[in-house]
Amino acid sequence: MDRYSLHIGLQGLLLTAALLCLKAVGAYGDYVGSDSCADCHRAEYSDWLGSHHQLAMAEASDDTVLADFNDTSFTYNGITSRFYKRDGRFYVTTDNADGELEEFEIRYTFGVYPLQQYLVDFPDGRKQVLSIIWDTRPAEQGGQRWYHLYPEHPSLAHGAAPQDPVDSDDPVHWTGTYFNWNGRCASCHSTDLHRGYQRADNRFSTTWAEISVGCEACHGRAERHLRWARDGAENGAHKGFAFSLADPGIWTAVEAVSGEGVHPTLKRSGALADRQKQVCASCHSRRAELGVADPRKDFDDSHMLRLLEAPLYYADGQIRDEVYVWGSFLQSRMHGEGVTCSNCHNPHSLKLKAEGNGVCTQCHSAEVFDDQSHHHHPVGSKGAQCANCHMPATTYMGVDARRDHSLRIPRPAQSARVGAPDVCTRCHDDQSSAWAQRAIEGWLEESGKTPGRHPFADAFHAADQGQADAALQLLSIAQNGELPAIVRGSAILRHGPWHDQQSLAVVQRLLQDPEPLVRRGAVASLESLPLDVRYRLLAPQLDDKSASVRVEMARMLAGVPLDRIPAEVADTLRGLYREYIAVGDFNADMPEQQSQVARFYTELGQFGAAESAYRQALKLAPRHPAVLLNFADFYRQTGRDDQALPLLERAVAVAPEAPNGHYALGLYHIRQQQTDAAVAALQKAAELAPTDPRYAYTYALALEQQGEIEAALRFLERWQAANGPQPQVDQVIQKLRNQTQ
Repeated sequence: MDRYSLHIGLQGLLLTAALLCLKAVGAYGDYVGSDSCADCHRAEYSDWLGSHHQLAMAEASDDTVLADFNDTSFTYNGITSRFYKRDGRFYVTTDNADGELEEFEIRYTFGVYPLQQYLVDFPDGRKQVLSIIWDTRPAEQGGQRWYHLYPEHPSLAHGAAPQDPVDSDDPVHWTGTYFNWNGRCASCHSTDLHRGYQRADNRFSTTWAEISVGCEACHGRAERHLRWARDGAENGAHKGFAFSLADPGIWTAVEAVSGEGVHPTLKRSGALADRQKQVCASCHSRRAELGVADPRKDFDDSHMLRLLEAPLYYADGQIRDEVYVWGSFLQSRMHGEGVTCSNCHNPHSLKLKAEGNGVCTQCHSAEVFDDQSHHHHPVGSKGAQCANCHMPATTYMGVDARRDHSLRIPRPAQSARVGAPDVCTRCHDDQSSAWAQRAIEGWLEESGKTPGRHPFADAFHAADQGQADAALQLLSIAQNGELPAIVRGSAILRHGPWHDQQSLAVVQRLLQDPEPLVRRGAVASLESLPLDVRYRLLAPQLDDKSASVRVEMARMLAGVPLDRIPAEVADTLRGLYREYIAVGDFNADMPEQQSQVARFYTELGQFGAAESAYRQALKLAPRHPAVLLNFADFYRQTGRDDQALPLLERAVAVAPEAPNGHYALGLYHIRQQQTDAAVAALQKAAELAPTDPRYAYTYALALEQQGEIEAALRFLERWQAANGPQPQVDQVIQKLRNQTQ
């Protein structure tokens, strides 16, 4: 990871002075601030100063602002933004929510390297993050410049995918909900963050104990610890803290047997450092928050981690979208062997514990692995660096290269087969994956070894392509206790479309698996099944100990008629409903969450509450495509299809390249018996998603309704030739053939 440091003077406060201003709040007291730790923990405090955590957010000043505000300008999408100072304050003149130029004061900095963003205060308590960013890398690396998060031209992409430029009407304009600091960013850039969102007047009163990521963001409230340090009156198990982040593991030198033969390594014994990893995961993960962050809680009790789903991950589990670290690390053998974050990273400075391959050779024998006989590249070259082959980097936000923490073995042929990046041809870009595969197989053959098989990539890829023959493989993966929980949960989730009596028996067992991610994947896999089947399977498991699993169960069982089930089960289910709604209330400033809550209320038959939630979502994001489509479908469900059309048309206008909007519009026209308009919309959906069987056969059925049976048959036969057999497509083809005979 790249590092950036600022010269910041020590500002530690004396311990006794800190104790004078403490307030007792909660079982473990109040937050006391990182400066209170400096007197006793000088080395750790010194490491923390200048770290990405300490500089995660700061008030704008000459010391913290790294960008050039000396009357510089940046032009994007025809709008020239100007950056300047006045009376010691920092300002930008840029486009506002109406697309007009307006002056805004920069109040805070956000991050430090390789980029720095800037925050603007709004009268309603919102803090919005500018999408024009300062590249803090050295000029010789292309830095020291302004750039936009969404590049206008491919030549400016710097690793990001080029797309249409963003204007003030776009859902991702900097003044909109996606760039709202209070709900989208703050909880991981400040300590003890409380959003303070007031739904009634759509305002924020956000508070924090410390502006950046301080000691207590990870260790918890420290007031009681300071008392323990002062007089030892409270001799708790964790020195006054609610928990310990110490790694209790013992690493012992052993002889290991691997594909490289017998060699020395380290093996862990003793308790796992789960609390440490879960505290890190609470921010370094792609997840939804279930409530106010509390480092005392298990991760799955306060967060809902995204599984290995497309398009977040490639089929082989490599990172694709911004998924951060935890979902990748959970896949790794390192995690399975008990490796924790602080084995590789200094938890206070965040720097690696050693340079280059030294991090890996803490455990892996340098004589065996840091040797040309293993990596087959010139010593000292990029290809000889462990991380470049086993932790390839993907660039996000234009300039931020982040490494994949699944620590995988390169498999070029498989990468090509499933459409995932091939780490070999990232460097050898004049060669093919087939060339790279031949090279690796040649090395293995020389050593008398054969290539290993990836445990899930082919099955996940086949499932993502709608291939039913993946079903048995998915069941096998889900039941394999040797595989990581996130892989098993993702496998049973993918199996959902092909559930039958055999697989439901597997689901029944997985619902009692010790791993929350497996249980949640099993619950979510039931979504397409009839409600009575879902109830039969889930009713015995409603007391699951993990909040993330219970919340998912509530969503699956929202339509259960409570007056027709045993009273004690109904009471438990009502508790789950309240838990789900509480999560929605906590995320009342999130349009996606409000849309989900609206769908939940719809299943409960509470249509007034559902409509209120949809209107709240649109108040937050008037041009959010998914919200518009879900609200339109709500009108269809409640017999008000005439009110759906404006929402559908707006969704298509906002996201013309998204197939689901055209598909929903086409179905609307089908219901209105407007066949020509339906065919046009459904054709567009099928063109935008040429591998999706649902769009293909629905378009063909619309052509049939129009009387174009032969055209429909030709279209589906071409689709089948390109994409292979698919049950629903095959059925429609047979139906059309019967009509042409």
